[in-house]
Amino acid sequence: MFQKLTGLVLLLCLMTFRSAPAQDFTEKVLGETIYVPAYSRIFSHPNRSDLLAATLAVHNVDPDASLTLTRLDYHGEDGTLLRSLLDGPLELAPLQSKTVLIPINDTTGGVGANFIVVWTAKTPVLSPIAEAIMTSGSGGPGPSFISRGRVIERLSP
Repeated sequence: MFQKLTGLVLLLCLMTFRSAPAQDFTEKVLGETIYVPAYSRIFSHPNRSDLLAATLAVHNVDPDASLTLTRLDYHGEDGTLLRSLLDGPLELAPLQSKTVLIPINDTTGGVGANFIVVWTAKTPVLSPIAEAIMTSGSGGPGPSFISRGRVIERLSP
């Protein structure tokens, strides 16, 4: 009886689950604002955490066109702007990348830190990939993972 009930609940959950429409990775746009989650520490027990370094990587995936990074900002878990990571606009040539590091000993962002990436282009281009790579940096086995950015604003042609 329990197995049948569990199966029915699972079936109902699957039937009501609706995924978001898939992103069209071939759509070309004039700019975006991208939110990228980052983590300066993660907890494995209530009183035990591991410090993490976070590397933000922005990849221009368009093989034919440049784009311009206008903002790379690092925010704390409370939403406060901690620092801007660009001195001015930075052009990324086709297939070029930009990386910035938040070192392992910088815990100012807290557990739920984030990056905001803003970019523009003169002509429509493919959206870049923006992701944060977190690692324990200890040299031994430790937590390492990637957090992909999410577009929160888009400038369509």
